[in-house]
Amino acid sequence: MRTNILRLSVVALTATGLTACGELEGGPQDRMGNYEVEYVDNLRVYINDELVAEVVSGEDATIEWDGEVFQVSQLCSDDGVQCPSESYWTDVAVDQPWGTEYDLLNFVNLSEDRGTPGQRMGGTLAPDGSFVMLSGLAVGGEGSCAAIGVGTVEGIFAEDNSTIDEGVIVYEWGGGCQIGEATIAAGLRLETDYEAVRTGDFDISSVTPEEPIDDEGGEVDPELPEDEHAL
Repeated sequence: MRTNILRLSVVALTATGLTACGELEGGPQDRMGNYEVEYVDNLRVYINDELVAEVVSGEDATIEWDGEVFQVSQLCSDDGVQCPSESYWTDVAVDQPWGTEYDLLNFVNLSEDRGTPGQRMGGTLAPDGSFVMLSGLAVGGEGSCAAIGVGTVEGIFAEDNSTIDEGVIVYEWGGGCQIGEATIAAGLRLETDYEAVRTGDFDISSVTPEEPIDDEGGEVDPELPEDEHAL
């Protein structure tokens, strides 16, 4: 696991109750539980928001950009950046440190071989069910890409929380990537699809969890919720 800590944004659109007019209701949302993350092992490569390659596991592709040529496989080599399916946690717990009536959301890493077990990502859960996670994942920022990047994770909870569907993990670097002989000064973005299956109730007893954090990574007191975070 690479050691650079990137601020990670996680966006997951969740299914919630609908009104008769089709508008999403606000109010408490119970999203707590443990999940196993499964990867499709595909990869989409964007440069400056242009899709330049899309491959599945076991395949490779040649990319030509600004007069330079490189292979998609070079992006995920030991000497290159880490692709999402090689970096993101495989087992997570979804925690709501202030309870279901507040928008604070944490993911807790339960993986033994990805990052630091017990590490957290913090974010906020919106009344419509969407949420954004902002910190806590260690991924490769050195190697081929010198610039620190940002990541996002998107998905949608099943109504009964049994799965997280339509999941997409994104890593993005502003520039400064050297892939073989090719230099990518423009924005580089990698996307991988995933889904998560609920494995049980919220349980973090297998790890030593970090203290709950807010959406900017600062520690919070679970006993002192902030009014502005009420759903």
